[in-house]
Parts: sequence; C-alpha cells; structure tokens
Amino acid sequence: MVRETRHLWVGNLPDNIREDRIREHFKRYGRVQNVKLLGRMENANAGANGATVTGFCATVAFMDIKSASKAHNAEHVLDERTLTTEYYEPAAIPSAAGAPSAGSSPAGSGYSGSSSSVNSAPAPPNVTRYHLS
Repeated sequence: MVRETRHLWVGNLPDNIREDRIREHFKRYGRVQNVKLLGRMENANAGANGATVTGFCATVAFMDIKSASKAHNAEHVLDERTLTTEYYEPAAIPSAAGAPSAGSSPAGSGYSGSSSSVNSAPAPPNVTRYHLS
C-alpha cells in the first residue's frame, strides 16, 4: 500500500476532459499545484461481455498532504463517471503508462512537480494499467 502523499493519480476521466476542468474539480479540497493529463486508458481486464473500458487519467499535485487526503477520501463523479484516485510518487509514473508502479522513472512524462521521501508501491490488483496515447 502506498502511504499518503500530496500527489494523486486520477483514473476513469471522461473522454472530453481538460486539465483546467480537473483543476477546478479538485481545488475544492485545497490548493492544486499541478495537473497533468496523461491520456487514454485501456482496461486490461475486460468485463464479462468482453468490452474494454476506456477513459483518460491524470495526476493532481496538491500543495499539501492534507488536501490530497481529503480529495482521495471523497467520491468523485464527472460526466456521470465515477473517478478513481490513488496516491503515488512522481518517480513512480513510467513514461509509457499512467498508473502508479514502483521503480519507474518519470522520464518523458512531462511532470514538473517535486517529490517527497515517501516510497511508492505497485498499484493494487484492481487498478488497471493505462497507456499514453
């Protein structure tokens, strides 16, 4: 399990989402330092009918851990989509995927936030891997 950080990974975003709309949604929990839209996601575990779930994912960096915690503990719905959130460390987001994982470099991700000393862990099994488009 990843410990609390001021960084959240947000999944299952609507297809027409923009960074400014994500910032607007999350600023109710505290000051947002940075929002980075990562791209389309594909569910590696297709549903019983074989359908693939698609959407976008993003990272949201808050100015403090308390704000990120409030946002992580809240339920988020945008355009009738229930969003998922996970804590992550900026160094944990690989350049070719949007989901948190350990031991990866943010090279090429365009993320410019600072990192803290909290270690990251692999994404839980129920979080699917996402690919940048």
